[in-house]
Amino acid sequence: MSTLPNISTTRTIYAWKPLYLLLAIAGSILPWFWLLQDSTALLSPNLFLQRTFTNNITTAWASDLLISAIGFFGYAAIELKRLGSSRLWVFLYIGLTFGIGLSCALPLFMYRRELILERNAFRQY
Repeated sequence: MSTLPNISTTRTIYAWKPLYLLLAIAGSILPWFWLLQDSTALLSPNLFLQRTFTNNITTAWASDLLISAIGFFGYAAIELKRLGSSRLWVFLYIGLTFGIGLSCALPLFMYRRELILERNAFRQY
């Protein structure tokens, strides 16, 4: 029985890095594109929350997003500790999530995570 050669998956793992960066850029532009369509809601937190929870569908989306964001913050804190990076970065991701959107913060976290993994892999060699 022949054995398969040891094929490194490092190249395929880091191939996701440009996609994460592209998603972070799109995630920083698209939410604000739609938010700026109704700038009056941006100036009034009460009006913003009222429009966010207007009906069952928007309430479902908003609650899903908030639960996902909380899960992401926990995952980011644990993953940053595991990777040996400062957990203070979690505050950046929290700020990005509530200032721009989870669609920016999560792909940016994934991009930065890949950078750290890549740096750590090159340090081993």
